Amino acid sequence: MEQEELRLPIKQEGMTRPAEGNIASGLVWGILISIPLWISVIGWVMGFWR
Repeated sequence: MEQEELRLPIKQEGMTRPAEGNIASGLVWGILISIPLWISVIGWVMGFWR
């Protein structure tokens, strides 16, 4: 019983740590990808009004 209780928190920590890393890396990649997209949208709108 004691060994099983000690193993459960280790598995939960292992499950939560990669998820936090994936969220952080996803936000970074999302920002890096969105910057050129916003620049292209702004350029298209400026070209459309001129």
